[in-house]
Amino acid sequence: MFLEAKPIWAKGQSERKNTFVVFTSRITARDNLQLHIAGTAFYRVFVNDSFLAAGPARCAAGYVREDILHLPQKNGDLDVVIEAVGYYCKSLATVQQPACLMAEVRCGQMVVATLNRDFTAYMPPCKVRKVERYSAQRHFTEVWDYRQQRGQLLDKWKTEMEELVEKPKVIDRVAPYPLYWDVSLSKATVKGTYEFREDVPYIKERYSWKMATDWGFFPYEEIEHHPFAWVQRLKQHQQSRNVALPLTLQEGEYAIFDFSKIEAGFITAALRAVSDCDVVISFCEYMPNDVFRFQNMNVHNVLEFFLDKEDERKLQSFEPYTFRFVMVAVRKGTVVLNSLGVKTYMFDITGVKEPDIPSEELKRIYRAAVRTFAHNAVDLYFDCPSRERAGWLCDTYFTAKTEYCLTGKTGVEDAFLENYRLFENKGDFPQGMIPKCYPSDAMEHQPYIPQWTMWYILEVEEYVHKRGNEDKKELFRKSIYDLLDFYRSYENEDGLLENLPGWNFVEWSKANEWTQNVNYPTNFLYAKVLDCVARLYNDKRCAERSAWVRETAIKQSFKGGYFRDHAMRDARGVLQLCEEASEACQYYAVLFGQVDIDAPEYAYLKHLILHVFSPERENAIEQIFPVNMFIGAYLRLEALLKMKQYDLVLQNVAGFFGNMEAYTGTLWEYKNGKGSYDHGFASYALVVILDALANTHGRMGENKKE
Repeated sequence: MFLEAKPIWAKGQSERKNTFVVFTSRITARDNLQLHIAGTAFYRVFVNDSFLAAGPARCAAGYVREDILHLPQKNGDLDVVIEAVGYYCKSLATVQQPACLMAEVRCGQMVVATLNRDFTAYMPPCKVRKVERYSAQRHFTEVWDYRQQRGQLLDKWKTEMEELVEKPKVIDRVAPYPLYWDVSLSKATVKGTYEFREDVPYIKERYSWKMATDWGFFPYEEIEHHPFAWVQRLKQHQQSRNVALPLTLQEGEYAIFDFSKIEAGFITAALRAVSDCDVVISFCEYMPNDVFRFQNMNVHNVLEFFLDKEDERKLQSFEPYTFRFVMVAVRKGTVVLNSLGVKTYMFDITGVKEPDIPSEELKRIYRAAVRTFAHNAVDLYFDCPSRERAGWLCDTYFTAKTEYCLTGKTGVEDAFLENYRLFENKGDFPQGMIPKCYPSDAMEHQPYIPQWTMWYILEVEEYVHKRGNEDKKELFRKSIYDLLDFYRSYENEDGLLENLPGWNFVEWSKANEWTQNVNYPTNFLYAKVLDCVARLYNDKRCAERSAWVRETAIKQSFKGGYFRDHAMRDARGVLQLCEEASEACQYYAVLFGQVDIDAPEYAYLKHLILHVFSPERENAIEQIFPVNMFIGAYLRLEALLKMKQYDLVLQNVAGFFGNMEAYTGTLWEYKNGKGSYDHGFASYALVVILDALANTHGRMGENKKE
């Protein structure tokens, strides 16, 4: 914990959107110096112009996590520079709260320097403040204007610091430190010229939903630079291929770089401005036919840099992004591009051993799953390293299995679940309810998902009983029983959940059109929740209720050889079973209804699962609508594992994920390429591969980190 550091920010700026502050100090070098740093602001640290680390490790509202960074050992002085941004807007990636930073340099227990005493604060104008949001889920795009900042920071940009009145509580970082790995390219895949076309249709802003004013953004007309719209109107003309760096580009020219697989981290570039210039760097995960375009995802994947003549800089994006392709286009002037690359920001997988997998296709999927996990498990689990970086429940049930399978540890899961334990309901949620993702801000139209809170309980039970955290189970008792109280208030006369409020979600398919009234996938999941609580806390009442809910849901929903999804009230108020059925519902029943799939009454259902349903199926069969990737594909794999259909499991893994690794080296959000091409829960594929192989070919070779 900190010895002297206080929560500091530029005076009067802690609740100002997208505010950039730089803190500098010169420290006499000595052995064993450590920088202790934490904050609600995002930051990056440089020592003698070399990148050291980025942060923070995100945490619950009112808390900050302390990172301990080792400073380089050398003779002379160390110039320590901390660049920080206080976003102060709502998002799904953080909690909106006043910006602050805490930092002190220590040698053992001796404080050498503190932010509040020994650093100078500046507010240079180089990072343009009024810019577009990067996405509705994250914060702001980056436009850097270095035309006013040549050389050293100027005294005119100095600013006073102040200590925050409401001080966050400091807790330890528990997730492992990320891997910063430099990947540089030596050539451009394509070099060409572009023609800017005013008549080309374009999207001004691309967000997942229309943000309310209090979500935090700048009005479009107040924003001077709109590189996202500009890039969309470029008509590209290829001229040459495989052009080596350094590369000179002038106004009207562009170069496209291909990393061959998706990378996640900070975009880096070394530029020398031959004349005053405006350079736009765009990036994407998918780019057919060597023509750059923004992919079908609600993000603004673009950076812009302004430089004066003869300004030579090593640039690095402030935020981490996700891409396979990068386009550098010169909007004005001439530049020499000396290098382009990425500094990774991901879970350290360098010590993970690859097991012996007999199938080349499965081996490629395994490798892609490892990289996908690494990109989505830094300070907590998140859904994707691009659009959101948000820690969603349910997603994490699957990602947590991956971490433990790869490492035998739960470091990232420890952080993720601790954040939830520290969550305090300030009135944005019903009593007992928790957010669908966290740390995040509550959305007006979709603040919580009741079913995702059930997956939280399932994850906790596995975290305690399967991943060796028995000593922590009491830490979750209150949040779990508060949720049970919430569910109980929506039980009907049959003991089943009916008309749950909030955004009800069971899977991205037709199944999600039938979530209101009595939804049987939800009730099968509820039975599993009650069973988990019974095992966690030796709760006999929950065990009895679990059996009742399970048996009642089966009795009501099973008809004609398979399960129906929902029931509705007729004009007399009597519950009537509806005919609609989804493939997902069948897996909820198999996994959580404890049906004996080998019993005669389930023979037709077993036939459907083994011989009719498949990754390739797209149409309704017997009016049973097919699954989507999430979470239906994953439920199918889990169900097949439970049914001990190991060869079919491996065939299905190849069917669901087979073409992904070849194109991006990662696993995708959707099978058809819509959305993110690098999605955390998809890393669960490696767990399935190893489980199935272990049961078909004997125990696999050791794959955990040393």
